[in-house]
Amino acid sequence: MLDATLATAATDDGLTLSLRIENAGSTPVTLDFRTGQRAEFTAYPADEKDIDTGGEGADTGREDTDWEDTDREGADPVWRYGANRMFTQALGSETVAPGEAVAYEATWRGPPSGTYRVVGEATATDRDVRAAAVVTVA
Repeated sequence: MLDATLATAATDDGLTLSLRIENAGSTPVTLDFRTGQRAEFTAYPADEKDIDTGGEGADTGREDTDWEDTDREGADPVWRYGANRMFTQALGSETVAPGEAVAYEATWRGPPSGTYRVVGEATATDRDVRAAAVVTVA
């Protein structure tokens, strides 16, 4: 069983995103990839149910555990990590041992001000591993 979390951190030039995938099971899990891209990060405009009303508009990095609804109909992405990037065209795999984790990172440089629902997902062919977080950029 794979568990995923998405952490966000504001930096001087944007947002650093880190997708951490942990093997919570008792047997090794192999992630198979078609290219050198290991994760995709996508930012969508946040809607009212996403926004954390408990704080002010700094990088909340609030993890959203209800990620089943990450690709909302009609919601165009504001940013996508893999857009306009080239990745090696080679098959690859990574095995995650029980109790161990892998992490994939990206930086969203110069995001516009606003509140976003950011989704991080492994690009593995045989696994649906993703996590989401809501972040506010001042």
